[in-house]
Amino acid sequence: MYVPDLYRAQETALHHEVIEGHPFGMLTAVVDGRIHGTHIPFVLDKEPEHGPNGRLRGHLSRTNPVVAALRAGEEMMVAFVGPHSYIRPDDYASEPHFPTWNYAAVHAYGRPRVMEGEEELRQLADLIAHEEARFLPKEPWTLDRAPGELVEGFRSGIVAFELPLDRLDGIVKFGQNKEPEDVRAQISSFRARAAEAAAAASAVADRMESHNAERLSFQPPLQPSIQPPSQPSTRKAH
Repeated sequence: MYVPDLYRAQETALHHEVIEGHPFGMLTAVVDGRIHGTHIPFVLDKEPEHGPNGRLRGHLSRTNPVVAALRAGEEMMVAFVGPHSYIRPDDYASEPHFPTWNYAAVHAYGRPRVMEGEEELRQLADLIAHEEARFLPKEPWTLDRAPGELVEGFRSGIVAFELPLDRLDGIVKFGQNKEPEDVRAQISSFRARAAEAAAAASAVADRMESHNAERLSFQPPLQPSIQPPSQPSTRKAH
C-alpha cells in the first residue's frame, strides 16, 4: 500500500477497528498469472493465540477459482475500506482549494489455510453472530434455527478458510495536511449534513477530530468509532 508518512496508521488497534467496523473486504489472489478479487465478509479474531495481528476467517464458493490458491497456501491480501467521503472546496474556511477525498483503509496479508468440519461450521456461526449483533435488541438469528439439510446443502457449496495475518498496512487521511481552521470548517460541514447521511458523515468527522486533536486543541472522542451507518431491522429492496 502506498502511504505517505503523514497518513500512516501503525496502531494494530486502529487496523482492527477498521476491519471490525467494515468487515466486507476484498480478497485478492494471483491465479494462473492473473489477479482475482473476491468481495466477502470476514470475521476477525484478536485473541493472543492468533498472533499480534490476529487472523481473518471467511468462506468462498467452491467454484471460485481462488479456491486453488487457498489450498496452495499462497500469500493473499484483503482490502478493507473504512469511512470515506468527498471533500468539497466549499467546505474549507480558506481559499482556494481543490476537491479531495478523506478515507481510512487497511490491507491485511497472510497465507490461508482451508478449514473443514467443525472449524468450517464455527466460521459460519461466528460470522452470523457478528452480523446479527448489529440488529440488537432484535433476537439474533442463529444457525441452529435452520433445518439441518439446508445447512449441509449450503456447506457443500463453500470452502472455509483462515488467514493468519503476517502484516497489516493502514492509511488514515483525514485532513492532517490542512490548516486547523479548515479542518474545523470541514467537521462542521459534515455535522450539518442531511439525516440520511448523518452516520457516515459523523464517522468521518470523528476521525478528523481524533487525527487532528493535538493541532485543534481538543480531546478526541472517548470512544472513537469506525462504524458503518446503522441499518434498519427491516430491509427493503432498492
